[in-house]
Amino acid sequence: MRTVVLDIEDNKLEIVLTIIRNLKDDIIQSYHVDSKDQVTADFMKLSNSSFEQVWDNKEDSIYDKFLK
Repeated sequence: MRTVVLDIEDNKLEIVLTIIRNLKDDIIQSYHVDSKDQVTADFMKLSNSSFEQVWDNKEDSIYDKFLK
C-alpha cells in the first residue's frame, strides 16, 4: 500500500473529493482531509520540545531569546 499526499487549494477541495468518491471500488482504501493549520500546529508542538532540549544549556543561552 502507498500513501499519496496532495496539497489542494481550498476552493478546489470539493472537486477532488468528488473524484475520489467516484473512483471504482477497491482503488482507495481510505482518505481523510487535514486542515493545514492543524498540521502546522502539530508539527510545531512536536518540534518545540526538541528545540528546548537542544537549546537548554549554558553554551547556547545567548540564543534563548529566539525561542520566546
